[in-house]
Amino acid sequence: MANTDGKFGFRPVNRDGSPYNGATLRCAFAAADATAAFIGDAVVLDGSGTTDGYPGVSQAAAGEPVFGVVTSFDANPDGLGDQYRKASTLRYCKVAMASGSFFEVQEDGADDALLAADVGFNADFVVAAGDTTYGISGMELNAATEATTSTLDLQIVALVDRADNQLSGTGNANKSVIVKFNDPQDKPLRTGV
Repeated sequence: MANTDGKFGFRPVNRDGSPYNGATLRCAFAAADATAAFIGDAVVLDGSGTTDGYPGVSQAAAGEPVFGVVTSFDANPDGLGDQYRKASTLRYCKVAMASGSFFEVQEDGADDALLAADVGFNADFVVAAGDTTYGISGMELNAATEATTSTLDLQIVALVDRADNQLSGTGNANKSVIVKFNDPQDKPLRTGV
């Protein structure tokens, strides 16, 4: 059975070798940010903050050091049905930190674009429009960029071994993989080196 092309952005699966336990940091998208944001989007610290002290974030672009991934949004009292953050609105969110975390993401390649032999290689991610009905990110791993180049955004850590994730043969496009961010924005500082 062929894999379903169902983009979902990044989902945290592991933190420092332990199962992901839901740990997040509350952050905010500023009203001045004209880009919509979705659950599963990679984000960067944007150098701003809210008057109540929360760090400001914005959607990451490929090539930027990623701070973390949006796991949820606080309820919007003016739009309780809003599953995503609409452009140009202040919206608080929960972010799973990139440093020390592993994430599941769908790759966007054709059949056999990404194989078990590519585990350990690096790749960029693709930013695409999210789903405004369900609030889910459109970000994916860009399988065409897979290489040993260490300056790419992601390291491919594993292919997801699951019955609904065909890894080889016809229909294996859009497989899910486990990745980590190569240059997280929240990486620990090295001192005394």
